[in-house]
Amino acid sequence: MGRAARRKGADVAAWFNAKARKVTPARIDAFRQVMPNATIYAATSIEQARADAKALVRSRPRLVFCGGGDGTVVVLLNLLRDAGCTSFPTIALFKLGTGNGWPNAVGAFSYAQTLEVLDGLPKKLPTQRFDLIETENQLSVFAGVGWDATLVHDYHSNLDQARKTPLAGPIAGKLNEGVGGYLFSLFTRTVPAEIGKLVFKGRTTMRVEDRGGDALTLKKNQVVRVDSGTVLFDGPVSVGAAATEPYWGAKFKAFPHARRVPGRLNFRVYDRPVFEGVANMVNLWRGRRVAGMHDFFVSSIRVTLSRPMPFQIGGDVIGLREQMDFKVADQKVDVLDWAAVRAR
Repeated sequence: MGRAARRKGADVAAWFNAKARKVTPARIDAFRQVMPNATIYAATSIEQARADAKALVRSRPRLVFCGGGDGTVVVLLNLLRDAGCTSFPTIALFKLGTGNGWPNAVGAFSYAQTLEVLDGLPKKLPTQRFDLIETENQLSVFAGVGWDATLVHDYHSNLDQARKTPLAGPIAGKLNEGVGGYLFSLFTRTVPAEIGKLVFKGRTTMRVEDRGGDALTLKKNQVVRVDSGTVLFDGPVSVGAAATEPYWGAKFKAFPHARRVPGRLNFRVYDRPVFEGVANMVNLWRGRRVAGMHDFFVSSIRVTLSRPMPFQIGGDVIGLREQMDFKVADQKVDVLDWAAVRAR
């Protein structure tokens, strides 16, 4: 195979979520124009996606582009594992989701700008290696309970309702997307609901138990071993979440220490009530140190709640949970470092 063929995508695949709003036929075709020899998968159902994942495992491309949001790449990795993939191909994340947490972590830029540099990608790709979380037999890079899951649910509910508004649907939908949509949902849905729970039910409590016997924590910004036994935390909670990359949606730097200890997942507990969380919103969004935040670096934990809370995996809310296990997955994944590509 000649260099020209490689540059045009003969050893490349693209995985698009055809049901994602930002994944349009025009955008898929634009990728095809740049990489005419690439294999393109654009499933519209989970059954088709499973079949595509099996085909992708058989073809073994050196690079797989992925477009459609954090949930799309989470689905891709899980389907590849289910199809028998023991070593993931390098993944290149397009910025085609709502929140784009993981793409932001690797410096992804706009889709149009990305297409302009694809033809010049080096054969030796600059990458970042990420650990993965396993919870409920699902792989992800962030998952948790509390406000984060509630806000995701409220955001999508509000956006769906806005898009269905007669006449003003397209305009209303646009105004309720992205950071603005998250903030609108936060103040009109999430915060009022949390205040109601606080008044009528009191605070939910969380117990976090170390099951790996090797837990670390932060003290005065230094990583040290936990010296309090197997119970890492036991008290009131607003958010309890694990991550192996720094960003949640809309450049919310929810896990600034996520990559500080390789081989561990960062589990964060925020124990302050809704009023204090809102007052510290800017600091929380930017990943600054705030009172009431507890950071642990663990290989395996069990989380038990005093009552069910919304639970999200990779930004998709999957229901209410009272108990969850999190551990570092056996698999790792190399992701194209767009920041390094741009620097070149």
